[in-house]
Parts: sequence; structure tokens; C-alpha cells
Amino acid sequence: MPPLPESVSAARRWAAPLLPADVREPVVLVVSELVTNAVAADAAAGATEDIEVELVVDSAGRYVALAVTDASNEPLPRIPAAAPDDQDGGRGLILLDALADDHGWSPRTCGGKCVWALFRCTPGRQQCTTSPSERLECAHACA
Repeated sequence: MPPLPESVSAARRWAAPLLPADVREPVVLVVSELVTNAVAADAAAGATEDIEVELVVDSAGRYVALAVTDASNEPLPRIPAAAPDDQDGGRGLILLDALADDHGWSPRTCGGKCVWALFRCTPGRQQCTTSPSERLECAHACA
């Protein structure tokens, strides 16, 4: 995907129909956050290469793995305990930590990094149906 803001919604639209229902909402939310971060990292680095977004859906229905690349060689920052209420951003890594069963990052040999997340699929997994402003509180119940 090109490192442009409109790639965030394109990534969500692409990912949603590929995902099992029990993890669709948390995975799509994390896709959105990671692609947003990748677009920002690429803009800061002056990169023009496409952002790679990869989804692996286990054929046995046990897990979904997500990987998103960016051009930044900076390590993934520590996950903050909370984001200031008066800021629009700063919640992406908090959501990643709350919604994914496991996550991390690794440097790429060609430069930049790959941020990954793993979601375990379980029958009857609780779904969040709250508004975006309530997602952070709901994330802990859904994870």
C-alpha cells in the first residue's frame, strides 16, 4: 500500500472480509492503527516505498497473524500506560497491547522494521460493540 493516509481505510476494507468473525473487529482495529503508524513513520523518514501489510489466517481457525512494515529504523516505542485525554493520537500501541494475544517488532535487513501481532481465534470470543470512544475500556474485556 502506498504510504498515504487513505491507505488506512483501504487496509481495513481489504482485511475485514478475510478474517474469522470472532477476531474480525480487534484485528481490523489493529490493522488500522499499525498502518496509521507506518504511514506516519514513512512520512517522517521521507520514504516513498509501499507499506507491506500481511495477514496469515490459519486454515484450522486457530490464529490470525498480522505484519506491517514501515521505513523507520527506530525501535517500537514502549507502550504507554495511558494516553493524555487531550490528545487525538497516542492510543495505537495501547490498543495493540490490549487486543493482540502477542505482538512485537523486528528490524528488516533492507531497512525499516516490521511490527507484528498475533490473535488467537476461539469459539465464542467476546466481541466489542461499543463506540470508538469506548474502545480503550472495552479492549481489556475483549482481549
